[in-house]
Amino acid sequence: MKNWQSRTELLIGEGNLLKLKKSHVLVAGLGGVGSWAAELLVRGGVGKLTIADHDRITATNRNRQLPALSSTEG
Repeated sequence: MKNWQSRTELLIGEGNLLKLKKSHVLVAGLGGVGSWAAELLVRGGVGKLTIADHDRITATNRNRQLPALSSTEG
């Protein structure tokens, strides 16, 4: 099986892919933008991700949060 990051490596080079793997990124806020950004950072090859959001998932904001379900409210 091919390395799942082989296409990214072709685009940015082996050295830059290694920099991504060694990087640590903080995503503050996991609403409409942050949750999607966090997923794309991981798929892009970021090695360590810290996520922080002090909001509670409610029926009024559930649609903006990627991993939220009605069962995860509160």
